[in-house]
Amino acid sequence: MKTEHRPFEYGVGALAILAVSIGLAAILYGTGTIAFDLYYVPAWIFGPLGAYTVAYSAISRDLTYYLVWGTIMLAVAAVSAFYTVSIFAVLGVLLIVLAVIGIVAYWRSRRR
Repeated sequence: MKTEHRPFEYGVGALAILAVSIGLAAILYGTGTIAFDLYYVPAWIFGPLGAYTVAYSAISRDLTYYLVWGTIMLAVAAVSAFYTVSIFAVLGVLLIVLAVIGIVAYWRSRRR
């Protein structure tokens, strides 16, 4: 009997990361360890999911796609987690990072 090797799919890990993140947030809010603030909810969702997406880009065949979306999710999480920081500063950093990712992806495609 031969087992078939299946590649690791993004959705499986993303769902697990999302479940763990929401579960941890529910425990921390439910026990009163941290006070509930609606502004932090996107950070609980997009922070871990963005970090997972960036990490997944390293093993993905479509590096640029996952890297860009992971970076965008991390920017949304940063705005939510540190809502005292100007959204324009985060968007400025995001644009610079996306431009660098785009340039690197372009150079890599030209070398082939």
